[in-house]
Amino acid sequence: IQALKAGAFDFLTKPVDLGRLRELVATALRLRNPEAEEAPVDNRLLGESPPMRALRNQIGKLARSQAPVYISGESGSGKELVARLIHEQGPRIERPFVPVNCGAIPSELMESEFFGHKKGSFTGAIEDKQGLFQAASGGTLFLDEVADLPMAMQVKLLRAIQEKAVRAVGGQQEVAVDVRILCATHKDLAAEVGAGRFRQDLYYRLNVIELRVPPLRERREDIPL
Repeated sequence: IQALKAGAFDFLTKPVDLGRLRELVATALRLRNPEAEEAPVDNRLLGESPPMRALRNQIGKLARSQAPVYISGESGSGKELVARLIHEQGPRIERPFVPVNCGAIPSELMESEFFGHKKGSFTGAIEDKQGLFQAASGGTLFLDEVADLPMAMQVKLLRAIQEKAVRAVGGQQEVAVDVRILCATHKDLAAEVGAGRFRQDLYYRLNVIELRVPPLRERREDIPL
């Protein structure tokens, strides 16, 4: 985590998997040279105020990293768009961007939705199904309203992020996954940790870098008159 905060592209744990190392190098080589060309201006992120110009600059820098990013901001401030722009300006642009609203998944289906399941693993599991981690393979998984995850799921998510592998419900083996994690919530995630509703270890894993999206009232010059 300290290396990512300091600007490292990504990291590998020992023993090093050569296949994973090759994938990581290939991803890094797809990065644009910032001195060779400027990132295109995206008209979806409206506003020319200093806070918005700073936000665009931060998005460009974060797109070049593989570090998890916690996007904070009020409801309606454009957090999902910011996450999508980080994905689209980075080396994973050709791979999926998978957004998920963590508060919209029933708790009893959450593990299956995230990690997939095997046929017959529970009532209604009539066939094998891939989860969100597999759907985002090679790309970005955006966890919106991450503060709404129940504590039991927070434990499983933490393990998936640490091990970079998931096990389907009813499965016997873990499967390696290569995804970049971006997350957001309109709540104060640090306060949720303090209140005991969100795991501190998961918070530090997700909040390697925080990116705040300013509300419109803080950039009144962006309101056309």
